[in-house]
Amino acid sequence: MNFIHTADLHLGYRQYELDERFRDFGRSFLEVVEYAIAAKAEFVLVAGDLFNARNINAPTYMQAFHILGKLQSAGIPCLAIAGNHDRPFLRDHLSWLEALENHGLIRLLRPGEEKLMRGYVDIGGTRIFGMSYAGSSTSAIIPRIADEIREINAADPPEYTILMMHAGVEGQAKGNIIGETPYGDFLKLKGVVDYLALGHYHNAYALDGWAYNPGSPDTCSLSEVNEPKGFYHVRDGKAELKEVRRRPFIFASVRLDDHLDATSLISALEKKVASIRKPEEPPVVIVQFRGCPGFDRSHIDVEHVKQFVTEKLDPLYVDVRFDLSGDPFCVSGVETGGVDRAVIEREVLSRFAAADSMLSEYGHYFAASLSEVKDLAVKGADAETLDALMRKAFEDIRDRKAPVSGAVVVVKAADEMKPPAEPEPATPPAPKPAKERKKKAPAPPAEEPPAPKVQRKTLSEFWGGKP
Repeated sequence: MNFIHTADLHLGYRQYELDERFRDFGRSFLEVVEYAIAAKAEFVLVAGDLFNARNINAPTYMQAFHILGKLQSAGIPCLAIAGNHDRPFLRDHLSWLEALENHGLIRLLRPGEEKLMRGYVDIGGTRIFGMSYAGSSTSAIIPRIADEIREINAADPPEYTILMMHAGVEGQAKGNIIGETPYGDFLKLKGVVDYLALGHYHNAYALDGWAYNPGSPDTCSLSEVNEPKGFYHVRDGKAELKEVRRRPFIFASVRLDDHLDATSLISALEKKVASIRKPEEPPVVIVQFRGCPGFDRSHIDVEHVKQFVTEKLDPLYVDVRFDLSGDPFCVSGVETGGVDRAVIEREVLSRFAAADSMLSEYGHYFAASLSEVKDLAVKGADAETLDALMRKAFEDIRDRKAPVSGAVVVVKAADEMKPPAEPEPATPPAPKPAKERKKKAPAPPAEEPPAPKVQRKTLSEFWGGKP
């Protein structure tokens, strides 16, 4: 047994609106495919999110067509499931994954109406099942999946059973994520499934020698930088994580609190950037200013910062970001230490409400109501219940029946504090004599809408000038 397990390829993602990042994601998938061919893999699994969006453009489809064609030419079948990014729109009933299947480039495993596991594939002595992204319903359908696989395998036992799912295991991603599936629910599949091929989270993890998530081969977000990720090469039941060459991401962070003025801050940043070794491949550079500034933020010359970084590191892209703990809508780390997440959520919502003239007096009530609705939604409450709770909250605020949080004064900017406009005269002014009337100027011609980005350069470069 010899196969490749990959997921979350996100083809078509023009990160930072750059064609080069579009090519990066294509090259990452190409590296996986070329490895599979060199390793003489029996098959390749794509556990969801082959594409970055449901509605892709022509260059993205051509990129997928070109890369998957290499597997087809090598006689290596590619089996895939739909993730949350590439499932079809309800109105279309057809996805781009199905278009690839119609060309014989992939075999799409999808649930049936009566039997979820009806569409399995046998390759040698291995049986592969697939379940597309089910979101918050994942926990509820796992027992049914286990029962159906058990029934199918009892009638015709395979040597080895694989199940592909696009779902996140609780606690395996950074931060708190709503809608995760507890590992205890997945354990109901153990004993029925030999290898659980997961996708969805972009970092790699393995659980108890049977559940594996390879992560995205490329860097989809800053939280993934330096995280282990790639694809799994599985031989005789043993999975080995293989990393794909990724474009370097560099962080240059400076604390605002440590400087009394912008000159000192910029000097410290320049020293930090000068100490960074320039990588061989143009990197993505993120400059971060953190903390609470003791001076006007406008004194920081952002363009100078970008120019300095460009001269020193020759980046593909450079961005300057501010994490200002003095921002009224930012709850700083000092404030959140040891505080329950629900308390933090309500505090942020209360501050948001304080800036709204209708909600300002009822900030705490507004925050508590939204938190309650969110909690009920996570627990599976029906839409009618959630709608009724939201309507009641806003009707109480509108009718001033909600409990008051305390008087909040909303100060407007000077240019907003204008005297009320004069009332309109009761009767319209007499029309001007005909000779004094000015002819209405002809309307300027309508501007043509900008041409869509076709990315011809992107395609020609990706295939070495051969589209």
